[in-house]
Amino acid sequence: MTVGVANATPPSSANLVSNGDFSNASGVTVSTQFGTQATVGNKQFVTGWTGNNGYEIWYPSASAATSENAIGQYTYTGHEKLWSVTAPPTEAGTFVGLDGSQISGVQSSISQTINNLVVGSTYDVSFNWAGAQMQSRTGATTEQLAVSLGRSTQDTAVLNNASKGFTGWQSATLSFIASSTSEALSFLAVGSPSGLPPMSLLTNISMQQVAVPEPSSLALLGGGLVGLGLVLRRRRAAKKQSITKV
Repeated sequence: MTVGVANATPPSSANLVSNGDFSNASGVTVSTQFGTQATVGNKQFVTGWTGNNGYEIWYPSASAATSENAIGQYTYTGHEKLWSVTAPPTEAGTFVGLDGSQISGVQSSISQTINNLVVGSTYDVSFNWAGAQMQSRTGATTEQLAVSLGRSTQDTAVLNNASKGFTGWQSATLSFIASSTSEALSFLAVGSPSGLPPMSLLTNISMQQVAVPEPSSLALLGGGLVGLGLVLRRRRAAKKQSITKV
C-alpha cells in the first residue's frame, strides 16, 4: 500500500517589511540623523520607519559612515562618524546606526507598523546587524538589540566591541506569533557603558510568514498514517498465525 502525503503550503516569499534595507531616504544622500530630535526639516525621512527621540543615524554607505561628520544634534563635535565598518551584505549598502547608551533622549529605537497579519501565525524576522563606535568616543562597549512585535520582545546575542572597533556584520532570525492583524515591529538598541556611545548598526530587515500545512494536507497525512497502521497490524496478525500453525 502506498501512503500519499500532500505537500505543505509553500512559504510566502513576500517580505512584509517596507524599505528593510533603508535604501529609500526621501532624497537624503549624506550621513544624517533622523527621528524626533533630528535637525533636518523632514525628521522622519527614512521611508516606512519612525525614529524615536534618541540618536539614530542613516548612512548611505560604509565609506560615508567613516568619512562624513553626520548631520544632527551632535555635529558640533566634528567626529560624528564611525571608527570602522565594512559594507553590509546587501546591494544597496545603506544602513542605520542606533545609539544604545541607556539615557533618555539618547537611546535609539526605530519602528514600523506591519499590517495584514494572521493572528496565531508565526513570522520570522531576519536582519543583519553589527556593533560599532563613533569617533567622538573611545572605550570597549557591548551592543545588543531588543526586537519587538507588538507586546512580544526578544533579544539578540550581546556583541563585545573593542575600543574604536567594529564587530563585523551578524545575521539573526527571530520568530514571533502574531496576536493582532496589525502590530508594530521595533528595534531598540541596548548597550553599555553609557556615554561612549555603543552603536548598533542595522539593515536588511525582512519579515515572512512561516508556512503551515493546509487542513487538507493534515487530513490526508492523518488518513495515510491510519492506513499504514492497519497494514502493519494485518502483517503482524498474519505473521502470528503463521507461527502458530507451525
